[in-house]
Amino acid sequence: MKILNAIGSAEIVRLVYEKTGTKLNYMISYNYLKGQVRKLTKEYRHMSNLLYLDSGAYSVYTGKTKISVSEYSLWINRYGNLWDEVFNLDEDFSDPELNLTNQLFLVKNLPPGRKKPIPVVHSPDNPFEELKTYVGLGYDYIAIGSTMKSKDKLFNQIEKEYPDLKIHLFGDLNRKTLMNHKPYSADSSTFAQAAARGIILYWREEEQREYGLDLGERDRKTDEKPGKDGSKIVQLKDFKYRKEFKEFLSKTFQYKPRDLIHSSDAKWVVNCFFMKQLEDHINGLSV
Repeated sequence: MKILNAIGSAEIVRLVYEKTGTKLNYMISYNYLKGQVRKLTKEYRHMSNLLYLDSGAYSVYTGKTKISVSEYSLWINRYGNLWDEVFNLDEDFSDPELNLTNQLFLVKNLPPGRKKPIPVVHSPDNPFEELKTYVGLGYDYIAIGSTMKSKDKLFNQIEKEYPDLKIHLFGDLNRKTLMNHKPYSADSSTFAQAAARGIILYWREEEQREYGLDLGERDRKTDEKPGKDGSKIVQLKDFKYRKEFKEFLSKTFQYKPRDLIHSSDAKWVVNCFFMKQLEDHINGLSV
């Protein structure tokens, strides 16, 4: 199982690698690419492991940007080979037929031998039937859209009918889903969302447990959650393993707690590193 950090800036790749020497998996949206392509695919490519391209469909669906399938097709035809995987422009989450049409259009215009975009399933009524359509077209790697509410039933059907099918889970790091079903890959911007709220994600190996540590940058409710794992926020100043955490920061990143308070970059680095620890935990590896 692979976790991809959904980033908006190539500099995150450089910062994580320079601080930890770790090559993580990353995904960036097409609408964030301006000024970033050369860094991600050339200058910093040796600093990352997997590198995926999202189409920006969520921003299109929510009306935040406009991307035509023709524009996206021209771009991936020219630069798609620079990415490990690219996704379909599934621009209308309520219209599987339109998304299928876009998928077929992109594939039809691909240069010979080029890897096909990964299709994305969204159907609120019968997602398994939508998925079966893509399996019937020969796809062995299919994504499940982020807006789909309940995924357990779909996963159970997939595991029964297509046990070898690779599944990507969009925008969802629900710990129960990841542990129970172990999709091939999943992505999330959790590292950045938590950092923006002044939360540091910390994995405590002795307990095999994660904590959301509040740096005290702003007032918040004491029962606020850092993610979908169900753990509550812990004030760093009250954290009973604070000394241990400070040693972890110093040994792994050469940071002190005040560095996290004063730098968004530092918060991003520590939270991205946590995502690698979470990935290793799900895969049964020592963290």
